[in-house]
Amino acid sequence: MATLQKRQQTPSQARCVEPLAGASPTAAPILTYLCGWVPGSDLGTGRPVPARIDNHLVGGKDAFPVDRAAADQLAKATPTLAKALQARRRFVVRALRHLARDVQVQDYLIIGAGLPSRPHLHGVVREEASGARVVHVEHDLIVLSHLRAELVGHPDQLTVTRGRLSDPQHILASTAVRSLLTPARPVAVVLESLLEYISDEEDPQALLAELMQGLPPGSWLIVSHATADFAPATWQTISAIYQSHGIKIFPRSRERLAALMSSVELADPGLTMVNQWRPDVEALSELDDVTVSRYGALGRLGLPAAGGAR
Repeated sequence: MATLQKRQQTPSQARCVEPLAGASPTAAPILTYLCGWVPGSDLGTGRPVPARIDNHLVGGKDAFPVDRAAADQLAKATPTLAKALQARRRFVVRALRHLARDVQVQDYLIIGAGLPSRPHLHGVVREEASGARVVHVEHDLIVLSHLRAELVGHPDQLTVTRGRLSDPQHILASTAVRSLLTPARPVAVVLESLLEYISDEEDPQALLAELMQGLPPGSWLIVSHATADFAPATWQTISAIYQSHGIKIFPRSRERLAALMSSVELADPGLTMVNQWRPDVEALSELDDVTVSRYGALGRLGLPAAGGAR
């Protein structure tokens, strides 16, 4: 069973349930941070979850056997997938550093946060802005338990709440997000790989617009998204593997992604491959577009008429 890394003593506000009597030593750390879970009910450890699959692909240790089986099948079919995921994360890190250091954004909302992996996104933000506040939104209970463990030592600057992008109003109404929102302080929303798991029937464009309209003017949006524009056959294989494990993934074209982000004004260089977005030395040496197959963009809501994206 996956375990949490050993951490310092849990503060009372982070502890949600006591470990069950007779629980195995490996189960106890996870149970410590489970909120909203009824002991004896399904934790979802018998079905793979994209966040845990990704964690295993990039060398993490917190996946379950079903996640590892799906990840290993994906890695066998597309051996460069792990490097593509790393390029995606490095894009998000560059965008976050820009917002925290250059734009001086102080508040961050990371939706579909996934398992904490290095570099931790909240850690990147706080390296550049020590007083920044971060709210993680996640739905999977196991992933939430790992994120809650990160609260230790940061009770005032790091918050975790349960939610899905399919219900923006629930996210916006949560105590954690309401405490983050201040009319004069723009928020930066991070959707690292969430939109590719939302079907067109669920109308991701409308969901995204509804979420952004609930945020203060001038708020920012970081998005990365898988695409089959460069390797359609490969993505047919990837989609089939995900579907065989009960997961649907929807890679989208550049034109479709541009439409999804129509509620914000894109900052330079616009919607581009993640390895080409304001690249640093490391990004310049990364894989080609066919291998990366992920678009990324940074956009801003409600820019002043005389201004422009930075």
